[in-house]
Amino acid sequence: MLQANVKIIAELKGFVQYVFSNKDVLSQFSHSPNDFSRTRKLPFSNLVLLILKLCKKTLSIELEKFFDEMGIAMPCSVSAFTQQRHKLNALFFYYWNLVLWLCFYRYYAGDVKRWRGYRLIGMDGSTVSLVNNKALSSYFGGQSNQHGSFICGQTFYCYDILNELVLYSRITPYRVGELKIAWDLIDQLNADMLVIYDRNFCNYKTVALHMWQQKEIKFVIRAKENLGVIKEFIASGKCSSLVKLQPGKTAIKGMRTSGYIINEDSALTVRLVRVDLDGSVEVLMTNLWEEQGYKTLEIKDLYFKRWAIETAIGFQKNVLQMESFSGLTVHAVMQDFYATSFMANLHSILIKSAQKKLDRCKNRKYPLKVNKNKSYAKLKSQMIPLFLSHEPLRILKTFQSIFLTDPVPVRKGRSFKRKRKNPQSRSKYKTYTNFKPAY
Repeated sequence: MLQANVKIIAELKGFVQYVFSNKDVLSQFSHSPNDFSRTRKLPFSNLVLLILKLCKKTLSIELEKFFDEMGIAMPCSVSAFTQQRHKLNALFFYYWNLVLWLCFYRYYAGDVKRWRGYRLIGMDGSTVSLVNNKALSSYFGGQSNQHGSFICGQTFYCYDILNELVLYSRITPYRVGELKIAWDLIDQLNADMLVIYDRNFCNYKTVALHMWQQKEIKFVIRAKENLGVIKEFIASGKCSSLVKLQPGKTAIKGMRTSGYIINEDSALTVRLVRVDLDGSVEVLMTNLWEEQGYKTLEIKDLYFKRWAIETAIGFQKNVLQMESFSGLTVHAVMQDFYATSFMANLHSILIKSAQKKLDRCKNRKYPLKVNKNKSYAKLKSQMIPLFLSHEPLRILKTFQSIFLTDPVPVRKGRSFKRKRKNPQSRSKYKTYTNFKPAY
């Protein structure tokens, strides 16, 4: 795995060099043909690495530290950094992330985890809190009532659950719904993917867009209990059944916007699976057919793997401090968002060799996993040397030895009732400043 990581780092560095050396490509990631044409203290490659460090402290402190790591005596000013970053299109980090996970699938090959030949994909959205200023408010929007208001953006993730990688991510204005983003992303899915959704995505259009692809894409969706066909299935007491999903007027109209002409007779056959929990019943909707060997209990266990996307979003928000943005403009927020997805993936890939060693430790009461908080801290502190070094293998070996220290136990089967620590957490709020610590 270490050798695979060396190749991945080389590909990432090569992508940066390719973009910078090719004017036509560079123009796709800049706002003007003259951008990055002059020699500055922050040329294209250095600017990319600085943003990738996810600056969470006072910018002047971050700049001093960065230039010190680069071996440059005098740092640029905060204003110079702000002007330089404005030249860089945030989508550069989106496509750099594509290069990263495509390299992972290529170089890890047999080590790529699958479920019965499928890559398990979780699709889900979240929100990010933003500073309450005019620029962010006018673009991202938010919500308000008689008690107050808040500004936030809508985010969405297409996540490889077993390999812990963000494949596609989006940040949009708050009023852009999760469903619309999910429908747009379905066309980018592959036939070897099995997609898992929560109940918010249970509707005719989501099912149809999966089943009517050139090669059908498998899915598991938690069904909404208030649907008529779901109520009938629960009342029947069956564990598994095939039913017809009829389109309503909204579905017929929605399918037209995606280029499909249907009517009320365009029913879809889906399989419903009953899941009995303590004091409640859940129903899963899927196109994994029983005659193809997909047992009821197997689908129940499959759905609960979806929780990994929730913990992945939590890792980005809490450990990577996503909501502590390094700028107060839409441009800066989008750069930081896509750079965060990239760093989450880079961290996930680099800890895999250490995790594989921990998986071999059998004489333990509990399985062990790499301490993600500590390992990310080490990665962030050594990220610049990793990308500048001509001997990345040496740094990666150092990483691995550190990642293997202080692992955390995995205690399966635990559940805790949710407690709200802050009684005001349900209220509207305003974030007025973007204060950053200098330590």
